[in-house]
Amino acid sequence: MSENAGLSYIKTDITLRTNEEQQAIIEANMPLVKDAIVMFLSSRTNDQVTGAIAREATRAAGAVAVNEALQAETGTSPIQDILFSSFVTQ
Repeated sequence: MSENAGLSYIKTDITLRTNEEQQAIIEANMPLVKDAIVMFLSSRTNDQVTGAIAREATRAAGAVAVNEALQAETGTSPIQDILFSSFVTQ
């Protein structure tokens, strides 16, 4: 795989951080949240997810992507952070 080639496989376990007041917004829009995460991760290249610094940038950018989707749908940006409990790429 070349350095800038897209990933062929990614598997991750994700935890979303928010405050109690906005938890219901996330839960009510979980299909949108999952779609935003899948679309975001699908757009990443191998270089963008390899190594600790790249994964940290992916984590931060992922929170922005999910908040943008939720902002468009609900008018709020409830995601404070995205945490990866596992992250496997091939």
